[in-house]
Order: sequence, then C-alpha cells, then structure tokens
Amino acid sequence: MKYKRIFVEACILVAAATLGGIGANFLRPESRKVAWTSGFLSAESRPRSTEPPPDTLHPSTDAGKPAGSDILSLAPPKDPGLVFLEISGDVALRLHQAGALCIDARRSGAYEQGHIRNALNIPVWEHDAEIRIAAIAGGGIRHDAVIMVYCSGGECEDAALLAAKLAQAGYYNIYLYKDGFAAWANNGWPVAEGKEP
Repeated sequence: MKYKRIFVEACILVAAATLGGIGANFLRPESRKVAWTSGFLSAESRPRSTEPPPDTLHPSTDAGKPAGSDILSLAPPKDPGLVFLEISGDVALRLHQAGALCIDARRSGAYEQGHIRNALNIPVWEHDAEIRIAAIAGGGIRHDAVIMVYCSGGECEDAALLAAKLAQAGYYNIYLYKDGFAAWANNGWPVAEGKEP
C-alpha cells in the first residue's frame, strides 16, 4: 500500500514537471524554443531579415551574423542552459575569421594598447558598460548573433562577467575565448591598437 502511494505521487510530480516545462517553452521566443515542440523553427527555416544591420558599432555590416548563417556551423554546439561556452584558440580564430562579433572585456587602457582586430571594447568595471551593451542592440546586432568575449586570459574573470551581462541583455550565442588577448597576440593573429576596433 505504501509503495502504491509513492508511485502515484511520483507520477503526479513527473506530470506536473512535464506540463511546467511545456508551458515555459511555450512562453519562450521562437529562437529559444526546445526542438520537440511544434512551434519550433530550426536555424535553417527561420525567416531572415532582408535589411543588413546598421554599421554603427563594427566595421562589418554583418557583425555576429544572424542565426542560420555559416558562422553557426563553425561554432561548437552550446547547451542553451549555459550563459557561455569556453573555447580554445583555434575555435576563436575560426569564429573571428567568419565574422563573429568580438568584444574585449578589459579596461579601456589595455584595449588601446592592443586588442583583437575589429573587437569592440566593453570594460565591465567601467561606469558605462551597460550603456555600451545597450548600444549593441540599438546598433542592430541581433540577439542570435555569435559573440566571442575575451579578456587577459588565465585567472581573469572580466570576460565571464561581460558574458553574464550580455546574456541578461538577451544574447545567447556567447563564446568565451579562455586564453585571452596575450595568447592571441603571441600566436601572431590579427591585432590592432588604439580606441577604434
């Protein structure tokens, strides 16, 4: 008798959790829905905007490129539950070459001394970080853009903090280049100096 009651309660909990998950998935935006629901649109079937995003933040008009572009095939698969996925140098270079939006989380002074070519600077410890994040969305960078964040590497946590702020702003294809700028420069990969990307 005791086992029957436990079994019934377990079935009720499983049913309630399933219905709760279906309900939460139903309320999500189309681009973030789990694949097993009927309203899901795959990256290939999502409608693409015919207008290019404005060129206000990045030299390339297709910075970060929208979902469905070839850049997503280069990016390693990321669990939607993760804020970001750590990547190594070779993956970071491929994403950069494909046009991912690169964002440097280091302070402005370090950015001016050297940064990944075409990377924006959003220093998480400076007063205008949230304003700069809002400017990205205002500049036409879609929430499904592939974004690579980095800082100094090693024990630096600035890129992880920036990734969390970007996720709070609605971005979800975020990759963290864990080796940082020093490793990038040591590999002889594209760098720039100054205030501009």
